[in-house]
Amino acid sequence: MNLKTLRNRIPWSLIFNIAIVCLTIGLIVFFIFSKDGFIDLINSGLEINILWLLLAIGLHLMNIAIDTTIIYLFLKPTTPSLTIFKALRISMVGLFYCAVTPGASGGQPMQILYMMRMGIKGGSGTSALIQKFLVWQITLTSCSVLSMILRFSMFAEKLDVPMWILTIAGFIGQILTIVGPLLASFCPKLTSRVLRALFRFGGKIHLLKNMDEKYEKLDKSLKNFDESNKALSKNKPLLVKVYVLTFIQMMCTFMIPFCISMSFGKNCDLFNMLCAQSYVTMVSSLVPIPGASGAAEYCFSTFFASFFDEQTIKSAILLWRTITYYGTIIISLPFSGVKKRKDLVDNYAVEQGDV
Repeated sequence: MNLKTLRNRIPWSLIFNIAIVCLTIGLIVFFIFSKDGFIDLINSGLEINILWLLLAIGLHLMNIAIDTTIIYLFLKPTTPSLTIFKALRISMVGLFYCAVTPGASGGQPMQILYMMRMGIKGGSGTSALIQKFLVWQITLTSCSVLSMILRFSMFAEKLDVPMWILTIAGFIGQILTIVGPLLASFCPKLTSRVLRALFRFGGKIHLLKNMDEKYEKLDKSLKNFDESNKALSKNKPLLVKVYVLTFIQMMCTFMIPFCISMSFGKNCDLFNMLCAQSYVTMVSSLVPIPGASGAAEYCFSTFFASFFDEQTIKSAILLWRTITYYGTIIISLPFSGVKKRKDLVDNYAVEQGDV
């Protein structure tokens, strides 16, 4: 077998996944065994307050519990038989596939398949997840903007030109992800016209096949989302609940680095750390690799180096990633098996009118 044949037989996705796994393992090994790594920290005799670390873990579990509650609140109006335990399973599926797929792209599709296995209609599930995503994006963007305004001097000191470019690109990306669903909801006719024009252009340059059929399916999904979003906008108490819960959920995640610093005996400014973590979360979400491996660690080290020191920063990164990322994979792994995937895809196709 020659090299060209071998390249054709090995999918690039497999090579990419192997590279990401190697990168992740390499980072873990580096933060444990390198100079001033976790081993050196233990050998240094520094007393680590376990209670603060347990609080950090508890905050992450609270994050999962709130995520479950938000899913439950969004789905309950259209799925009366939904229980909180079923919502937990849906949340876990999303957490796992968000963690192991590039740009968290696999979370929502797998959640939809999992919900259909439970008997939840694909249209209802899709609308609920889009609404949840929209609430998350609006809350995260608002927190990031507010953080940079209130602590502009801190950001100006830490961000160089490339990081400012990334920051601006990040805000633009976040705003676009918000504008798209809002435009589809409040200007459905305009959205429909724009999509039809794009589909026609794609057909003319031979990028799309069966463009009319695909457009009709997308238009149907947009109408379902429009109806669900209008129902949500009329339900003011639900809208207030999900925004408040999402804000609390973010604060739970943002407080984890503070708990880690306290476990090392470092009394840091809580609000500064919350602002720094909101930025790290926003920028990391832009990186299209599983878990933003490498980028998340780099952003954390850039912003939190002043809160820690050379002796503790590597261990802080390791503990932060273990609690928020590696721990999430371990906790959600038992829920990762979505059985009868082909049957679910076929059922979704029937529901959408594909067959």
